[in-house]
Amino acid sequence: MRRHTLALPVPLLAAAFLLAIGRAAVAQEPTEFESAHLPGWTFTPGIVAATVFDNNVGLSADLPTQPKQGDQLYVLEPSGQLEYSGPRTTFESGYRGYLRRYSDVDALDGYDQRAHAALRHRATRHTTLLLNSAFIEVPSTDELELNGVPFSRTGSRSYTLGGGVQSRLTRLLDLNVHYDLSRVDFDDTAALLLQNGIFHGVQAELLRRVNDRTSLGGEYAIRLASLNSGTHDLTFQNVGATFRYETGPRTSIHAAAGVAYLIDRFLNESHTGPYVRADITYHIERATLGAGYAREFIPTFGFGGSSQSEAFHGYVTMPVSRNRIYLQESVSWRRSDPLIVISPALDSWWLHSSIGYAMSRWLRAEGYYAFSRQDSSIPGGLIHRNRVGAQIAISQPVRIP
Repeated sequence: MRRHTLALPVPLLAAAFLLAIGRAAVAQEPTEFESAHLPGWTFTPGIVAATVFDNNVGLSADLPTQPKQGDQLYVLEPSGQLEYSGPRTTFESGYRGYLRRYSDVDALDGYDQRAHAALRHRATRHTTLLLNSAFIEVPSTDELELNGVPFSRTGSRSYTLGGGVQSRLTRLLDLNVHYDLSRVDFDDTAALLLQNGIFHGVQAELLRRVNDRTSLGGEYAIRLASLNSGTHDLTFQNVGATFRYETGPRTSIHAAAGVAYLIDRFLNESHTGPYVRADITYHIERATLGAGYAREFIPTFGFGGSSQSEAFHGYVTMPVSRNRIYLQESVSWRRSDPLIVISPALDSWWLHSSIGYAMSRWLRAEGYYAFSRQDSSIPGGLIHRNRVGAQIAISQPVRIP
């Protein structure tokens, strides 16, 4: 049964809910919450029961005199997702909890949380408004996948809030503006020289369409970082050219290159260097593939506050709604070279993989594997962790009349 949509209250309600999450938490794991793609309001409750073996529960370094400790853990994941799909507005929010219970190391038992929300509203024919927010609370730093942060069994929280405007100025000219707010907190900052902090960033991109497939333009971005309770301030600026190319509905390419400029007021230093980014996305009938590369100056919550970062990521996503047997795969690599020599360089890898079978629309069985590795090129600086498990997932979208 289709319902008529009120153009004003729906986006206002969604925005209020989204901003409430941002103020309370200020990520996102969109692949964990697959959209129901139904018109109107939809609520999807879910529960996952999993058993996982973790071969390095304490994130210990590879040392002959200190063997790693492994343990079997059991995880219960309650979840819920609220969505709205209308002619001009889409809204999506989700929450997932992780109740962990270890067989032997009961001191590591706990409860983790992840939440996200996103709003897209077509205000006019040529203007679209975007809002997004995410919150992640995890028991170790390797699960946040942050730049320049050493792996540690330290409780970590990440909050993000973003908003933007996509506008068509003329028949051939587009302007995209986006704002991001990020905050990260750690339970223990002194032992590992970690720094709590908050970042603000604004990016503007002006594009001119050369033809139906190709766009050229320029971009400017500025990020302000405040670390260690405001005692360490940094400013990052990028100025460069952008290129977008679409071969049709299946393949899109986005690249950017230019000059980056960094000011570290605490150390009274500045750095200038080139940056480059490139991403490609390819859609096929039952899967989406993507890859990206970036080399740039970026903030870090590790000691020093800034680094020259080089990163690569790739992924394969097969929607459960289209595949009875499906695969979700992601891999990422990042090398962080600190701009001050007293901090070690970090070479980090992350791999997440799951394969599943949809026994029905509401019941799935999945196998899961996760790998993380970090090498700081100093004695005792190699850490790696493997987690493998199986889980049963139950979820069913419910239309809200």
